Amino acid sequence: MKFSTVVFFAAAAAASVFAAPTLQARGVDPALVPEFGVQRGAGPDGTGNCVGLGGKLIPCSCPPDRGEFIASLNANVAAGHAINNPGIGVSFPTGQSKADQQARIVALLVTLQNIQGPGKGCPAVSTVYGQLQQQINALP
Repeated sequence: MKFSTVVFFAAAAAASVFAAPTLQARGVDPALVPEFGVQRGAGPDGTGNCVGLGGKLIPCSCPPDRGEFIASLNANVAAGHAINNPGIGVSFPTGQSKADQQARIVALLVTLQNIQGPGKGCPAVSTVYGQLQQQINALP
């Protein structure tokens, strides 16, 4: 009886180790990432420039692919800083306070502007994020 009890517990312990779920880092909730609000490649002028917000010229490669952007944002948030510009801290709180919203919009802009390297990304006018930042900053 003792032998079968020991075998049962040993088997149960081994099974629980192999059946344990793996922990994965949670990514940013895409629902908290606003759409860019600008169409990539709109109004090309033939020299690599396209039209962003307010008619301002932006690279035709901007804004980036949303999936690529969210992947880069996830990497930045997980690292606590911009991967391509480590001197810039990044956080992405999920609350709705003014401070949380400001931190999220900063994370979005930092990711956007450094997505290809330090200062090598898309300008704020290639999205509505700058406008959203102004609206958030104007909140009481």
